[in-house]
Amino acid sequence: MDPASLAQGNRIQFAGHTGRRYNLKPLTHHSFVGNLPTRWGQFALGIQSFGMKQYSESTVSMAYGRRLRQRLKGGLTVNVYSLSIPGYGSASSVGFSLAWQVDLNDQIQWGTILHNMNGPTIGQAKDPLPQIIVSALSFHPTKTISAQIEWEQDTAFGGQLKAGFSFKPKSWLLIHTGFVTGTGQITAAVGLNFYRFNFNYAMANHPNLGPSHWMGFNLPLGR
Repeated sequence: MDPASLAQGNRIQFAGHTGRRYNLKPLTHHSFVGNLPTRWGQFALGIQSFGMKQYSESTVSMAYGRRLRQRLKGGLTVNVYSLSIPGYGSASSVGFSLAWQVDLNDQIQWGTILHNMNGPTIGQAKDPLPQIIVSALSFHPTKTISAQIEWEQDTAFGGQLKAGFSFKPKSWLLIHTGFVTGTGQITAAVGLNFYRFNFNYAMANHPNLGPSHWMGFNLPLGR
């Protein structure tokens, strides 16, 4: 969702993840993305898929991010959404997302994402796709500790506050924990870094629907 984050890298990278919401097999989803640095900024191409017998959807994303000023990064994403329902047909739509990150000082960053800001709809019924506004502050008092606070607002529903904390006790180990007010979810994650290969596991525990799980990797190439 955040094309501005592409501007933080300067080499080819590949990443992917698979997840299962509420530990239900029909709610399994996958994604894969690769990005390429150029003299004009970072370009990325990604695909996300979710499907079961009764319903399937996929998103192909083309993103661009670059550093605009010494303390300002920006990015734009074009998302092509497709869905298919057996017996009913298929439909597609295009959404645009804009993001920026500002270094307020050496310890604090502020970032904002405007997701589907063009108000896309899909299908003959013109069903609106989610429009989401995310604004977050990230505080890094030391190289090993950081804290985040974020407000996420879906234009059709109430907003929710998210807070998180990260700790890096070793160069190869990163630990996260967090909380989501809207759903009462407690989140946790661990990241392992070996020879530049990064492996991550994350979970979120919903008080009524149970746990969700994600596993992912990140592989940078070159120097």
